[in-house]
Amino acid sequence: MGEAGSAIQVLHVDDDREYTEMTAAFLQRESVDFTIETATSASEGLRLLDRESVDCIVSDYEMPGENGIDFLEAVREDYPDLPFILYTGRGSEAVASDAISAGVTDYLQKTADTSHYALLANRIVNAVEQYRSQRALEASKDRLSLFIDQSPLGFVEYNQDFEIVRVNDTLTEIFGYTETELLGETWEMFVSSESYDDVDAVTSALSEASGGYHSINENVRKDGECIVVEWHNRLVTDDSGDVVTIFSHCQDVTERIEHEQNLAQLRDFFAEAEELGDLGAWEFDESGMSTWTAGTRRIHEVGDDFDPTVEDGLSFYPPEDRETVSDAVEAALEHGEPYDLEVRLITAKGNRRWVRTRGKRVEDAENRTVRGFIQDITEQKERERRLRVQNERLDSFASVVSHDLQGPLTVAQGHLELAQQDVTNDHLDSIDAAHERMQTLIDDILTLARDGRAATTTEPVTLQTAATACWETVETENATLVADTDSVVLADPRRLQRLLANLFRNCVAHGSDLPLSQIQSESVEHGSSSGPVQSDEADESDARVTVTVGDVDDASGFYVADDGPGIPEDERDTVFEAGYSTASEGTGFGLAIVADIAAVHGWDVSVTDSESGGARFEITGVDKET
Repeated sequence: MGEAGSAIQVLHVDDDREYTEMTAAFLQRESVDFTIETATSASEGLRLLDRESVDCIVSDYEMPGENGIDFLEAVREDYPDLPFILYTGRGSEAVASDAISAGVTDYLQKTADTSHYALLANRIVNAVEQYRSQRALEASKDRLSLFIDQSPLGFVEYNQDFEIVRVNDTLTEIFGYTETELLGETWEMFVSSESYDDVDAVTSALSEASGGYHSINENVRKDGECIVVEWHNRLVTDDSGDVVTIFSHCQDVTERIEHEQNLAQLRDFFAEAEELGDLGAWEFDESGMSTWTAGTRRIHEVGDDFDPTVEDGLSFYPPEDRETVSDAVEAALEHGEPYDLEVRLITAKGNRRWVRTRGKRVEDAENRTVRGFIQDITEQKERERRLRVQNERLDSFASVVSHDLQGPLTVAQGHLELAQQDVTNDHLDSIDAAHERMQTLIDDILTLARDGRAATTTEPVTLQTAATACWETVETENATLVADTDSVVLADPRRLQRLLANLFRNCVAHGSDLPLSQIQSESVEHGSSSGPVQSDEADESDARVTVTVGDVDDASGFYVADDGPGIPEDERDTVFEAGYSTASEGTGFGLAIVADIAAVHGWDVSVTDSESGGARFEITGVDKET
């Protein structure tokens, strides 16, 4: 069939051929758009209809064989909507009634006045235009229905009372309801109570013919699951402003919203991490374009509108470092060689900084791209400088102690020994004790200056064996050792021996009634020992102190404990400070050395009460072999 705006193909059926030819001439005079085929019988007309595209049939009523009503009924079997005008010289109410019952489009009686041909032409044009419009509307509805039914979006249509009159399969899948369950219901079927106010605002606006709305609401599936749904709502009106229909498209965006929220949280986390770490990320490609994060801009002290190239980025480095960075960048870009540099940087405001910059090529990028980070390490560099100066001073101090003090003390001790061979005098014994105390102070000071600084190399050490061996080098008269551990710790054996020795001396000195001068021994550093060693089999009636070595409960370290009077709680924060001592003859460096040795191993040391109320020193963060 022809389309709107094209020529009108007319089939005129009448047993009087001369009349059909005359009618065709008058019709074509009325409009050049008419193309007319003629037939002299209903059967011939049906054959032409099967072969030709026809927009309208004009048929006489009285014809040999089948009359016009018979012809109309035959046409309607295959073409129920094709325009059919009964054009007859016999007019009667009976014929008109039969024609209407058979589905005639129009009815027109022939007259002798030729002006009626203009009326016929007008009736044909009106019938064809209405037919074509109806077909176009139906085709549009078919396309719309096909779009709705196959749409990946959910679709729901409402009447003016916002009752559901149509849904597609996607919507039923989103909400878990069947079409039957939804028809006649309102939007309250799948909107959560928390979103009622939002949806009410949309429906109220739509009811006032305000047009379309976009919204995102929390909805509820039939099974009770809460989901987030994005809606596009539209109210359709006719030319007079009357509501034709209301419809909505929707999609489940729960995962998208969660993803967006996660991305937002990651962006916030990344921004906070950049700020806290004084670092930023960047990337650039082989075209020379570069991208900086907020942290990188902050380090360079540039604004958000600064859009750098690679050359712009290199310009922030002083000449003595610029070539180093440029070569590293080029090697990463061209050869995939990662780099890690510590260089100086001059910010946009002229401030000088030390930065660490690392970069590597991203292999899966469409263009060759280098990505990395930059970190402000100015404070770290300043700490390293201060530590270097401090270490140099410690080296100088240790040299003075070791040579300038040790030499005169050795001479004094030698002369004292000669004097004691010639004279017996209690004053000489006091001098000897003073010399021993000075020697102990020198040893402890050198230990603090040297052992507390250098990195340590560890190896597996059996804790029980180390404790037993160390116990034999310490003056432990009337003291007992209980080594209740099978642990193998990773430690520097020499330093671990010194740590245990100082803890043992502290336990014995502060856990017994003996004066420190009777139990003081030389540093383990010198490997000397004086006096008898109390074995584990010593007579318990003579023992004043029991020292226990064992594992802490969570297996992260070990402890050394005694059954003496313990350490007051208000003094536990200061016992590891250099110079702290409660013994009148103590040096105050023993536990400070313990803290330093623990620190170089990465251990933590603390003091608390033992089970018997004495002191318990816990060393935690210790790596062990299992």
